[in-house]
Amino acid sequence: MKRLSLFLILFTFILLILAPTLATALFTPEAAEIPYQINNSDRIVIGTVSEIDVADYYTNNTITVKEWLYNPLPTKTIIVRTNIGANASTEDEAEFAKNESVLLMLKDQRPDKGVFYMSLGFLGKHPATDRDAVIKELKAQGKWSENQIENKTDETEIIENIETVGEKKESSNQTQKSNPTPFMSHVSVIAVMIGAIIYIKRNQ
Repeated sequence: MKRLSLFLILFTFILLILAPTLATALFTPEAAEIPYQINNSDRIVIGTVSEIDVADYYTNNTITVKEWLYNPLPTKTIIVRTNIGANASTEDEAEFAKNESVLLMLKDQRPDKGVFYMSLGFLGKHPATDRDAVIKELKAQGKWSENQIENKTDETEIIENIETVGEKKESSNQTQKSNPTPFMSHVSVIAVMIGAIIYIKRNQ
């Protein structure tokens, strides 16, 4: 019986370690490629994560826009909403860190309010250094405009109303202000596994 318990504990932690890999398998192999991501995105933007507001079942990641690479909007800030919250998480969602520079493939949710989802979950999140590769592919697909750089943000037209007051209040009342980590680190998993083995052996 004790051996069965040990096996179940070890099996659970192995699943935790493999979960990110399993999430990747939900997408087709082409989904990891920039051409596929561009074809499945409404907009592409480069910016910096300026704020992370965690609610119960979602997180609003505020992005300060540096440059629109595709299908620009006249706004300085946008919200990228992920299905990661204080009480829920989804393995295929992108995770953000404050002050992180990112290049994002986006799907419209409420573009009039500056609210978007990630295109293809975590696969649509890139380091800002991928800019040249993305622009090269946009040009190859005929989706790049040479005046795109000048259209980074039109400072005469700013969308200030990114979120409703109710959503802002809900997220600001959360005690958790940073993005929760949905998986334990490998070091933590190993430590817990060793502890479980020692505990079971002592009780045998």
